[in-house]
Amino acid sequence: MNCDQACNQLGFHCKPVADGLLYVESPLALSFDGMLIGAYIQDLGRGLVRITDNADIIFTAMTHGLKTDKRRARSFERIARNSGIDLSENGELHATCKSSESGFFFARFIEAACRIGDVCDAALVVPAPKFESTVAKVLASKFKKRVKRSFVATGASGHQLNFPFVLDQGTEHQMVIQAISSGTGGKPNWGSIYGTIGKMGDLRNAGDRSRRTIILEDGDEDTIQQATVALAEIASIIIYDGDDEKLEYALKAAA
Repeated sequence: MNCDQACNQLGFHCKPVADGLLYVESPLALSFDGMLIGAYIQDLGRGLVRITDNADIIFTAMTHGLKTDKRRARSFERIARNSGIDLSENGELHATCKSSESGFFFARFIEAACRIGDVCDAALVVPAPKFESTVAKVLASKFKKRVKRSFVATGASGHQLNFPFVLDQGTEHQMVIQAISSGTGGKPNWGSIYGTIGKMGDLRNAGDRSRRTIILEDGDEDTIQQATVALAEIASIIIYDGDDEKLEYALKAAA
């Protein structure tokens, strides 16, 4: 099977990886990550192909903190089996079928991947951080219906990017907002900072014209200064010290 045949049967983006090996990508994304769901299709000869995710879905979930155990593994296996797909002990979703049936089995593969992704998403959901909840209350109070929660955009990488807030959605003044809290000792988590840099950069590189704003909880002076320097090239930075009026003024100025 070549990419023309795969695209004709599946209708998705396809690229050759090696002789007899293709990677087909769907427009559907993992709910917990934003990664577009795809699979490798290997020509086995004799009119057969093998469809596999190379264990990417389970591995990606684990990088987000998913803990695997026998109960969860059985749940994933049951989901795969109900879609007519196999799941190996190593977490690989796969199926072997006739080349002429690859469209049918790829659709079932996507079905299984989406359902497993939803289970992973539910397992990874954590309560909104206290600082984010505080910011949400201030924004709702000061901006009313102009502010929306849980905004999703597509980055240059093709990943879906999740932002806790968006202001003036759908207008030329649209602003995506990320809140970063200061933890123990008033020092922000650098993992969150680097993650925000990547997310905001991916949005910018996609040509998105949204204004990008980060609300950083005030804390240790030296660390906050370092965080501000790291974030400044990718977004406008607002230091929130608990003064709601100052936050409102700063957001209006950034808009």
